[in-house]
Parts: sequence; C-alpha cells; structure tokens
Amino acid sequence: MGKTSVVLAVAILVLAVSGCRDDENKRLADMAERNLERQAQQEIRNTELQQQVAEGTKRLVEADAAARETITEIHRDVQAERQTLGAQRDRLEDERRQIAATRNRDPIIAESIKAIGLLVACLVPLLIALQILRRSDTPDESAAVAELLLTDLFADEPKIVRLAAATSERSTGDATGRITDRNDSDLTQ
Repeated sequence: MGKTSVVLAVAILVLAVSGCRDDENKRLADMAERNLERQAQQEIRNTELQQQVAEGTKRLVEADAAARETITEIHRDVQAERQTLGAQRDRLEDERRQIAATRNRDPIIAESIKAIGLLVACLVPLLIALQILRRSDTPDESAAVAELLLTDLFADEPKIVRLAAATSERSTGDATGRITDRNDSDLTQ
C-alpha cells in the first residue's frame, strides 16, 4: 500500500476513536473503506501497467537486438559486395590498361611493318642490280671472252671476226674502221 492509503487509514481511525457521532463515524468509515478499495484497485492497475511496461520493454529490447543482428548481417553483405565490386573494378582497370597498351603498340607495329616493307621494296632493285653487275663482272666469263676475241683478232686467219683493212676504207672516205662478220660458212669450219 501506498503512503496516502496509510495516512488515510490513520485519519479514519483517529476520527472513529474521537467519538464523533455514530452516523457520521459510520459514514466516514464507509468513505474510508471506499477510498481504500479504490486505492487497492489503482495499485492493482499500476502493477498491471508496470508488468505491461516491463513486457513491452522486454519486447522492445528483443526487437532492438534482432534489428541490430539484421543490421550486422546487412553490413556484412554490403562489405562482401564492396569487395566483389572492388575486385571487378580492378579487373576492369587491368583490361582497360591492356587495351590502352594495345592501342599504343599496334600503330607502332604497323609503322614498323610499313617501314620494313618499304626498305625491302627499296632494296630489291638494288639487290637485282648488284646481282646483274656481279654476273657481268665475273672474271671467268669476261676474261674468257676477251681472250677468245683477242686470240681470234690477232690470229693469221680469224674465224670469228674479220677486220677490214683500215687503210683501204680510210682512203674511200670512211674514217672509222669496220669490223665485219664472216659469213656462216667460215664460222662452221
């Protein structure tokens, strides 16, 4: 019981003992009893309300714990997704770098191939000319042909080339000496 109920009970007892009239005492006693009953009902209601508040607080604490656990799980999921996104971003950045390197390297390779092709195209005619000059300057063929011609030219009877008498043609007005071929019958002999 509360403080007020004790005070009220003491007041009722004091009035009853003091010897007031019986009707009045009875009426006061009834009033005191009703007040005591009301206070008892209020205390019962307060107790019920405190129990309801305690149950509500317990449910609130449980709901808060569940919410915190859910938030923790969501936070873990968000962290896992961030890690996944970070790894994907890193892979994407690596691919971008490779593509950029390829874009930088491909024109260089293409220009190198063009330069090599141009160099080969320029060297081919020079190599052909060098090959031709090498074949015409071979000492074996040139020397053999020169020796054969000289031998035939200075032979008593040339078989390949006949030299016209330079003096007889000069007197006829042709200042240049002429080398004439013998006819085919002389060559086959």
